[in-house]
Amino acid sequence: MPADPATPASERASPPSLDRAARALRGSWPALDERRLAGWLLGFSEGFTRRANSVWMLDAVEDLQSSVGAVEEAYRVRGLPSRFLTTDSSDVDEVAALRAFGYVTSLSGGILARSLGPTDGRGQPLPAAHPSAFVSVSGPQLPSDWLDAWLAWNGRRLPSDRRLAPRILSQGTPSFLSVSVDGSLAATARLSVVDGLGVVDCLVTDRASRGRGYARLLLERAQHEALALGASSCLAMVVDGNDASLRLFERLGYRRLGAFRYLEGPDRTSCC
Repeated sequence: MPADPATPASERASPPSLDRAARALRGSWPALDERRLAGWLLGFSEGFTRRANSVWMLDAVEDLQSSVGAVEEAYRVRGLPSRFLTTDSSDVDEVAALRAFGYVTSLSGGILARSLGPTDGRGQPLPAAHPSAFVSVSGPQLPSDWLDAWLAWNGRRLPSDRRLAPRILSQGTPSFLSVSVDGSLAATARLSVVDGLGVVDCLVTDRASRGRGYARLLLERAQHEALALGASSCLAMVVDGNDASLRLFERLGYRRLGAFRYLEGPDRTSCC
């Protein structure tokens, strides 16, 4: 199906570079504890989500072997796997070295972007089959019902999930979007604007409410909010295999800037 973005391409800004997009993605989901190691930024968040517990390769390091060793030790003492988030803009020699050290891809996907224009955000009408449905936007305080729904739909039921999620999701000045039907949440999304780029994540629809266009409504509303907050483009990360999500973004004019990959190191713990 062809894309049907609301604003003609000629009226939209140019898409961001992959490197700039990666930095915005990091800033939208910061770790609770961060440590700089030359050009690398190590994130620690007690294991809650990959993005908040990975090394972002922002710039090069001089001594690669000793730097990898320092990374592995930093994560080992915290009981976490050593994991790097790489993109197509990461230093190819550093990525090749990680592969040589035994790092393998544990998750991959695409970084998508859509430039915004003056008419973005003119949302579609809500489905007639659900006249009581409506879209709401709140923030930066995280609504408790939004958190409850997002955790449940993602299968996150540990006490630590409920403790850590608000600390990560509420950082910065995020907007929390939702679709409610008959008083109950049916879909959620989150928007952060970092360095003039809107980052959309946490886009989830309750299984019983899928196929009714709620995710599209939230994405269109997120674009409208991002534009109002000064963003020139919107970004998203879509994991490989999530074809439904990819089709949604492509229908709204999102294009792939490049790939992301989580590279996870081997367990080097001695047996004795």
